[in-house]
Amino acid sequence: MTTFHRIALSAALLITSSIHLTGFAQPANPPQGGRPMMGGAQMESHREAKHQKHLNDLKSALQLDSTQESAWNAFSAEMKTPMKRPARPQPAEMEKMTTPERIDKMMAFKGERDAEMSKRMTATKNFYASLNPAQQKVFDAHTHKFMKQGPMGHHDKMRP
Repeated sequence: MTTFHRIALSAALLITSSIHLTGFAQPANPPQGGRPMMGGAQMESHREAKHQKHLNDLKSALQLDSTQESAWNAFSAEMKTPMKRPARPQPAEMEKMTTPERIDKMMAFKGERDAEMSKRMTATKNFYASLNPAQQKVFDAHTHKFMKQGPMGHHDKMRP
């Protein structure tokens, strides 16, 4: 994978987390000495606010001119659009399949997921192409720091 593809992937992954956490209940007794756990809607709201802050920070750091505004709007719209999550095959369904059928099912699932990532990577590449060399360096630095953190802000999770 080229450096550019890694940057595009990190931008796509970090600017918009594809993980939507829902269904967590607030415990009756929150943990001692810490903040209470968030419920699903609170986590989603927190994720969206953090995502918007990342976009705002990136746009501010890039110092875009008026000719780049439409490229930014297309990029940020794609990054804000929640990724469609293909339905995972159910274990009971998978048990009834032969190994080749399971492989085909998993490949179809992977294909759908890859198509969603490709849309984000293409949007990132198109936006990146609209930047001047100085802005590209800023974009690279901004997305690299998130790549080092890995998904959901966990440090070094994406590194081998």
